[in-house]
Formats: sequence, structure tokens, C-alpha cells
Amino acid sequence: MRLEFKNILDCPDDLKLKVREWRNLEDVRKYMYTDRIIEHDEHIKWLDTLATNEKNRFFIVFFDDKPIGAVSLNNINLDFKTTDWAFYIFDESARKKGVGAAIEMYFLDYVFTECGFEKLNCEVIASNEAVVKMHQKFGFKIEGVRRKNILKNDERIDVVLLGILKNEWLENRVNIEKIVLRLVS
Repeated sequence: MRLEFKNILDCPDDLKLKVREWRNLEDVRKYMYTDRIIEHDEHIKWLDTLATNEKNRFFIVFFDDKPIGAVSLNNINLDFKTTDWAFYIFDESARKKGVGAAIEMYFLDYVFTECGFEKLNCEVIASNEAVVKMHQKFGFKIEGVRRKNILKNDERIDVVLLGILKNEWLENRVNIEKIVLRLVS
């Protein structure tokens, strides 16, 4: 298994545009804050913003050289060494192979060892219980709930706030790696 994260800005234009199609898939949109269809012009503006915004980075995830998903860092704060993250897998076959767990493990390594962050945060729509539980298995702690924080399908829903510290990740990493390698093999 080979997993790679490529900054979208370093990818060919056709792949940059393909990301819009993936973001517009129903299975992806249902877990995003904004679930409306993203138009072409809006996507181009978003890409332009990524090129100049130092607080956000967006990566395409490749599994054995095939694009299968995306990971983002948001609200990057170099002074406090904190950032938020989110990811999705648009390739259904990859979801079934435990690749989500591998993405989480390798990206946590990237965030804490290569980037030098000390804390990683994320927000998960409360109805996405499987992802909340997966994050907890990796050592994330629930730090709160934003009650009725977003509007989806004309209904206000909760958002679960999670966070993990670098030392928590490093303490758990060996045990997590054994589990992840069993899942993807």
C-alpha cells in the first residue's frame, strides 16, 4: 500500500478541476458543512484563494497512485502550533479497505512530525458517528459540542469538536499502526 498526499496547487489543472466533481458527490456533501453544489467559478476562486492563503492547505490523497480523496489543514496558527483538519474519501472501494484509518495515521504523522504542530483539531457533524468514533480510536478527545451549529436539509444540527495533542499521538502511535496495518493488508 502506498499512500501519498499532494498539495493541490502542485497538481495538473485537470486534476484541480476534478476535485470539484468529487466535492459535489452526494456521499461527500452530506458530511460537509455546505452541501450545495459547488459551481465552476466558485471552485476556481477557491483554488486562487488557496494560492495566497497561508492559513489553509489542501491535499489530494493518492492510494497506489490513484486519487481517492482529500485532506485539508485549516486555521493554521504557527504562533500557537495549532491547526484544524478535515478529510473525505470519494472512492467507495477505498472506504471499504480501511484506507480512512491509514489516511488518518499517516496524516497525523505529517502534522506532528513534518509540520511541527502541537495540537490538531477537527469538527464532525454529530450524525457522522462513525467518524467521531474513528477519531477517538486515534486518541482524539471530545472537547465539546456546538449545539444546533449548522443548517442542513432545513434542520439545525450539532457539531462535535475534537482535538489531539502531539504527545497523545506519539504515545498511541505504535498501537494504532498495528491496527491500521491489519486493516489495510
